[in-house]
Amino acid sequence: MVLAVLIRMSMGTARILMPIDAKFLTLAQWLSPAYPIGAFAYSHGIETAIAHGWIEDAEGLEHWVRDCLIRGSGRADAVWLRLAFASEDPCLIDALARAFAPSQERLREAALQGRAFVQTTNSVWGFELPNLLLPVAVGHAARIAHLEEEATVSLYLQAFVTNLVSAAMRLMPIGQTAGQRVIHQLQNDCLKAVFETRSATPDDVFSNAFLSDIAAMKHETQQPRLFQS
Repeated sequence: MVLAVLIRMSMGTARILMPIDAKFLTLAQWLSPAYPIGAFAYSHGIETAIAHGWIEDAEGLEHWVRDCLIRGSGRADAVWLRLAFASEDPCLIDALARAFAPSQERLREAALQGRAFVQTTNSVWGFELPNLLLPVAVGHAARIAHLEEEATVSLYLQAFVTNLVSAAMRLMPIGQTAGQRVIHQLQNDCLKAVFETRSATPDDVFSNAFLSDIAAMKHETQQPRLFQS
């Protein structure tokens, strides 16, 4: 189905601007901050990184998120999403993704967000998704809905970046403009991760973002703390 974006003119008439595929709107809805997966509750270890002084300003935040995106968990999520998109049995991919989780909190974060995504998506779209980690759930749901794989990976990674930056903005004195600048600066890195994970296999999963993984481990015992991870 193709919808048309209409703009109402001053004289009460409307003009067709461009065609919009309704499936793209579905994807935008799934990966919107408004989708109830509880992403606002997780910092992905950034809370620990800021507490230890590993991230001190917007520039440091940009470097940190870039490493996660192209060398760490963001890239790995893109691989799991693609594998789930290509597979008729997402449970096998889910089991592999769980085995690769570097810490208890990272696993819990992906599991709880995945469960929330599955519950909402099944209820609204009438799917029968099993409980899966978030990237696996999104990938398999996109397959069922016949969404475009490249767009799914791209918007998933954009949401990944946005969630991390939003968490950091609640923990350190950087403003909305600086936060949006960081997100903008990472656009090409999102596209790089999309390109580099094409035709990926489980053997292509790795993480060289060691400090991010250590931060996730340290957060398990951090007190006080605002986020669940």
